[in-house]
Amino acid sequence: MAALCPRSTRPLAALSPLLTAALLLGGCGAEPEDTAAAALRLRFPEHADAVLSAREAFAPAADGFRLAAAERGGARAGRPEVALPREGSGAIRFRTPAGTEVRVRELGAAGAGRSAERAMSYGRAGGTSFWTATDEGVEEWLLLEAGIARGGEPVAAWEVEGATLRERGEAVELVDEPSGAPVLRVTAPRAYAASGRAVAAALRVRGSRIELSVDAGGEAVLVDPLWEPAGRMNYPRSYTSATLLPSGKVLLAGGADLGVSSRDTAEIYDPADNSWTLAARMHARRSAPASVTLQDGDVLVVGGYVGDPAEATRFIAERYDPAADAWTLTEPALEPREEMTATLLQSGKVLVTGGLGTLDGRWVYLSSTELYDPMTNTWSPAAPMRERRGRHAATLLPSGEVLVTGGISELGDTAELYDPATDTWRSAGSMTRKRYEHTMTLLPSGKILVTGGLAPADAELFDPATGTWTPTGPLNRPRSHPAAALLPSGKVLVVGTTTPVGDSASAELYDPMTNAWVLTEPMDSMRDITTATSLLNGEVLVAGGATSYAERYTSHGSACTSDDDCGSYVCAEGVCCESRCTEPCHTCALSPVVGRCVPQPKGWDLRMDCAHEGCDGACDGFGACAAVPLDGACFPAVCVDDTHSLAAVRCLAHGGTCADPGVETETRDVLDCVAYRCDPVSGACKDGCDSIHDCALGFVCDLSGRCVPVPPAPSPRCSAAPAAAAATGGGCLGALLVALLAAAARRSSVRRGEPARAPEVS
Repeated sequence: MAALCPRSTRPLAALSPLLTAALLLGGCGAEPEDTAAAALRLRFPEHADAVLSAREAFAPAADGFRLAAAERGGARAGRPEVALPREGSGAIRFRTPAGTEVRVRELGAAGAGRSAERAMSYGRAGGTSFWTATDEGVEEWLLLEAGIARGGEPVAAWEVEGATLRERGEAVELVDEPSGAPVLRVTAPRAYAASGRAVAAALRVRGSRIELSVDAGGEAVLVDPLWEPAGRMNYPRSYTSATLLPSGKVLLAGGADLGVSSRDTAEIYDPADNSWTLAARMHARRSAPASVTLQDGDVLVVGGYVGDPAEATRFIAERYDPAADAWTLTEPALEPREEMTATLLQSGKVLVTGGLGTLDGRWVYLSSTELYDPMTNTWSPAAPMRERRGRHAATLLPSGEVLVTGGISELGDTAELYDPATDTWRSAGSMTRKRYEHTMTLLPSGKILVTGGLAPADAELFDPATGTWTPTGPLNRPRSHPAAALLPSGKVLVVGTTTPVGDSASAELYDPMTNAWVLTEPMDSMRDITTATSLLNGEVLVAGGATSYAERYTSHGSACTSDDDCGSYVCAEGVCCESRCTEPCHTCALSPVVGRCVPQPKGWDLRMDCAHEGCDGACDGFGACAAVPLDGACFPAVCVDDTHSLAAVRCLAHGGTCADPGVETETRDVLDCVAYRCDPVSGACKDGCDSIHDCALGFVCDLSGRCVPVPPAPSPRCSAAPAAAAATGGGCLGALLVALLAAAARRSSVRRGEPARAPEVS
């Protein structure tokens, strides 16, 4: 409300007495810093804390006010650095952790930024904008006066520079032009009229402009455009299910909002552009459901905690059709279940085992199992397990059997095998310790890796061929609620845990060849109760865990011994790269032809992300593959003759391979130096001059250091000082010389205190 006095069309009598007093005491010219906050609290008392009481405030800076990017491993990981301007008409700058900068100008904003408790406020046409920090980005709350938000017309707009805009569902994404990847996402999830009712808000793209529309029926309104990094889920989700679709996308279904309220929402992650799109809503709210991709590409979601133990939706199972973006109810499951497993059998049926359910009117862990047949859309009972189990794990073996391990049960360390052909269970021995909320991963060898659980810092292997259990090397961290994913290298990535001091960002790899665990690069964010999904390109999507921030694990840039370690990448001199010599390695990958590297020229400031000793290379002009900086010269320019240059060949990316110099000579452009000569030292056309010798024939060097055409012969007529011109014999040039000499004489005379006089000409 910093500019309320000059903008408001309402008489003071129409405002509340407290607001009127605040404005009169503050005055229009010397308004206190907290006037905007006081006005907001008076008009929207139920929502003011969300605007004004952020955990973090903007800090004053030389160019305005800054919100630092969040440190890696924290709850706010991935948040961009945000710089607000001193004046509302200035640009708001967003800088992502990757270094991309986007500038945004709010149309109609004006006036100096002021502190409003823990927010910053700016005056704007028809109201006030408040900027406040969130864990994942920034939220701009717009307080708009009565009479503005009506009929769904645009009420605010932002001009964007440094990114292109596209609509995706209810959000607007800001896309980095060079890479085509979204870097920021804008939503308007909340809007309230002055009467307290929630109203609808919508964002639209018009060229390089984002427009916000709100229909509050003419009431004053409070609406919150939310600016966050792209790649965020639409909702934070713990206890969600993640399922890989045949398209390579990932479906997240249900989950809980910070572990409290079950969700009926679902969303889809697209690895191609790192985006999340809301899918159709499920028929039931579900926390910790079980999900599996069926053979026809549909996804079956069943069970889960729904809030009310008596709620019938525990029986409801449903199928998601990705092509139609639609959910269809199946026949009801035979029993309501939580904390169960669902496994796709080789027959195409789905086996659901155990979980928390009802028995004789009591909620207990179950030994019962049932089968879902997608062909008939029906459920039928299967043989019960040997033990009651919940929070256990199950996985399909190459033999077609299903291994079930641990869980909350009578013993907790036992395992058993289900044979679909005979509908029978048999013992699979006992693990080395009791486990529940653990993971199981089928290795390429056919063995099963069982990792973590509630408290243990160890893992073990089950060999189906011998029916034996053996421990692996110890984990580097104790892991309860972990998530695991198999990498193309055959190694297993394990992330997430709850520790005595909170969630952990640590991650580690299990190597079956060495039977050992090694810590790898930590996640950007601490997380627990998360998911890890192997993508088709060999990367792993880690999502969920009470945050909407998702991240991907990649082998790109990691150490390797062969291409098998790198998924969709190649192993170049011990590093996983996009090609034998490319980013991000910035190293000299051995050329398959020449097989050597060249010392880096002095003076190059080349950031070596994964360089190794003795190989800070550059293109040697003979086809050797080496680390060449972006725009570095593979082949220097060469003078063809006095006024023509053979253009330099520049690397298009770090580590670009130089072609054969003979081929390049045939295809390189010949540049005409026009007014300048070719510099024999650099081989390039000169772009300035110190003397006539730097200019081509027919050009002279003027006083500004440019080569210009030789001026025409002096005109016989000169209007300035004809007598002096005749005396010097130089026509107009002579007159110019006389004028310059006279000016110099006047300056010299003034310095000596003498009267100025014209120079004598002889």
